Amino acid sequence: MTAKEYLKQAKTLDMEINAKVEELHQLKLKAACVQGVAITERVMNSHDNSSNKIVDKIVDLQNEINAEIDKLVSLKLEIRSKINHLKNPLHRVILIDYYINNKSWEKIAEDNNYSRRYIFKLHGYALNDFRKEDTKRH
Repeated sequence: MTAKEYLKQAKTLDMEINAKVEELHQLKLKAACVQGVAITERVMNSHDNSSNKIVDKIVDLQNEINAEIDKLVSLKLEIRSKINHLKNPLHRVILIDYYINNKSWEKIAEDNNYSRRYIFKLHGYALNDFRKEDTKRH
């Protein structure tokens, strides 16, 4: 696994969690609709079963999201710890902002008063330093 692939794990997991949170939101909306129909029609047998299935899916998805959030927190701590071994503070800032804090390249450039192009160049240097530092530790 390359340094970039290793660092990108947290970013990818974060996006997967966000997608599941959106899915959870949609399920909750559907559950509210099904419960509303069940109450107005007072037909408990068919709607109750459908409502229970949706609630079960919601609970399962919430548990899955919570487990992934725990994994993400641990992964970010591990990655941050490795990034913090870099000597150059600007390299640390760029890697943490992009891979841990999910900032865009534009925002990182703006925050550090550099062009986006120069941030890309620094990112390349930071990845190289990260790879070297990680190799030394193993």
